Amino acid sequence: MTNALAKGGNAPLLAGNCKVTLTARQTEIDVCAVLLSQDGKVRSDDDLVFYNHSAQDGVVLDGQSVSADLPVVPGAVDRIVIVASIDPQGSAACFNADNTPQAVIDSGGAQLTFSPPPFVHRETAAVLVELYRRAGGWKVRAVGQGWDTGLAGLATDFGVVVDDDGSAPDAAATGTSGSAGAPMPAISLDKVQRSAPGLVDLYKAAHVSLAKNRVVGQRAAVYLVLDHSGSMGGFYDDGTVQHLAEQALGLSANLDDDGTVPLVFFSHEVDLITDISLGNYQGRVDRLHKVLDWGGTCYAPAMQAVIDHFRASGSSDPAFVIFQTDGDPFDRRETRELLRQASSLPIFWQFVGFGLSRDLRFLRSLDTLGDRTIDNAGYFGAGQHPRRRSDADLYDRLMKEFPDWLVTARAAGVIR
Repeated sequence: MTNALAKGGNAPLLAGNCKVTLTARQTEIDVCAVLLSQDGKVRSDDDLVFYNHSAQDGVVLDGQSVSADLPVVPGAVDRIVIVASIDPQGSAACFNADNTPQAVIDSGGAQLTFSPPPFVHRETAAVLVELYRRAGGWKVRAVGQGWDTGLAGLATDFGVVVDDDGSAPDAAATGTSGSAGAPMPAISLDKVQRSAPGLVDLYKAAHVSLAKNRVVGQRAAVYLVLDHSGSMGGFYDDGTVQHLAEQALGLSANLDDDGTVPLVFFSHEVDLITDISLGNYQGRVDRLHKVLDWGGTCYAPAMQAVIDHFRASGSSDPAFVIFQTDGDPFDRRETRELLRQASSLPIFWQFVGFGLSRDLRFLRSLDTLGDRTIDNAGYFGAGQHPRRRSDADLYDRLMKEFPDWLVTARAAGVIR
């Protein structure tokens, strides 16, 4: 059952998790949450839960939704306000009668909605609803209060320290220009929204991971190497491999400005060298792999193909290679030797294992291989059901060793 709240109205929330989703017609919005103490102020800047800081004390941002695990929220938090702001890269200058945001509140199977009266004073940010404590429990109130000073003005009113230029904290995370010299993704959020709207959430999730690991602003050519041995059939059929390719594109849009990921299919040999891009990604893996034969598993030919492609590109930026497989290779000696030789090149190999751990013992060993100029490889096992992993988890694991490699590679003169 769904009930509509009027402005100023309130309703009790069931103990447990509450999810608030915000939408606006024909307008891109950014969603955030602010955790407030009894004085109506944040305890610290960490109480702003937004694109570049997506979780705090039981409150988690996931795209257009904010989830609050109410029993986990500390007692010092008296209110949680849920905010919509105009996407600075979008086409709308402000909220108006046609694009006023709306809220849907889900709590314990019950659903509430709130459609505030239209904003008509050039508001660019608004508190839609707030979750607040009352008599030992939690309630939700329909607020509908707007700010014509944007997210920065709203945040300041709640005690968040904004940048000296008046922009919201870490403006680079939302795709704005921010303060002078702020690191930026290679491709803007606006361009991704226009050319590949289905990848926006992946682009944002990748950015969060890059920001956490202080890699925002780094440029790198992202490569994707896909296993096409016979045992991989199920991962292609259920869309897992296609999704990995889309995740690679979301990462690449942050690191490389050409919107294209070189793509290598391999089995016992290199089956195909092509690419996937923001303009052609939908269903591309499925179309490409269906014309290929299944084979065995040899890593070295695919690795050499990446090295040759990278050298031919003349890139002055390093390469980040996502090398996916579900089994150990027949060419173990050749693979070890090639990885050692490649350790003096500006190429980082991130091996991703699908399937059972026992089938990937050799792959794991590459992470600790000796006699290399520098450690140029990382590994993680995605398990038998890689699609069940969140995008955020995948990006965090991809970034586990890459930042340290960048530092080491520069110190060793591998990256110039």
